[in-house]
Amino acid sequence: MSAALEASRMGVQQRPLAGEWQAGTPAAASRLEIGGLTLGYGRRIIVRDCTLASLAGGHITALLGPNGAGKSTLLRGLAGLLPARGSVKLNGQEMIGRSLEARARHITYMPQSLPQGVALTVMEALVGALKASPPGAGGLPVSGREAAELALALLERLGIAHLALVGLDRLSGGQRQMAGLAQALVRKPEVLLLDEPTSALDLRYQLQVMRLVQQLTREKGLVTVVVLHDLGLAARFADHIVVLGDGTICAEGEPERTLTPAMLAEVYGVSARVERCSHGHLQIMADAPLAG
Repeated sequence: MSAALEASRMGVQQRPLAGEWQAGTPAAASRLEIGGLTLGYGRRIIVRDCTLASLAGGHITALLGPNGAGKSTLLRGLAGLLPARGSVKLNGQEMIGRSLEARARHITYMPQSLPQGVALTVMEALVGALKASPPGAGGLPVSGREAAELALALLERLGIAHLALVGLDRLSGGQRQMAGLAQALVRKPEVLLLDEPTSALDLRYQLQVMRLVQQLTREKGLVTVVVLHDLGLAARFADHIVVLGDGTICAEGEPERTLTPAMLAEVYGVSARVERCSHGHLQIMADAPLAG
């Protein structure tokens, strides 16, 4: 890995970054179709017969719902990390039944937190991800120098290039979230799955991360599916909302049509108002819990 790190230093000193993660012409959009998806752990079913409207590339879908609703389970199922019944088609190609390696060429997943005690730097983790699962449908190998340049370009875009040689075990919670996002993005996926990417971030970085995810989703034509607890962030950045409750789909559609006082009462058990602020953003204000 030291050779890759040396290549990264040389790349910075001798010429501009590869530019793979700079703004540019929007990429061709992908499409994800989910039908009759059932997931669980052993005999315990968590998500039942999930069928969604076709998810278009270039758009963000937010998965919402109370704790235990099945949001993270659904995301893990889309990533291929759980046995599943049903259908998950990407651009017409069935993903169910494919190996994790084959699926990882198209779909990347960011968990709620990175594993603890990993003795790798941020750069080593990204280069390792690229070497283990090269980007693109063909999965052609990349050299250590190419991997380092791709990784550095992305870290620059994320604003965390200064963390390239810092060990993952030395990062703060927010920095680990950013490093996890980099690992999910570095393989240039067609589908990006993010499980609570803002949970450890302060307000500034919550907005920064969601704006960046939105920009990259548009530019690269990604199908982005993100689990969020903050309904305000979902209302502001998502194009499509899916609300889960007890493992089933309770509501789905555009934010304004989905985030309603009636839905919040039924699914979250709260009396709430949904209004637009002076900047035109939807605001969700929970006033009181409803009697059980």
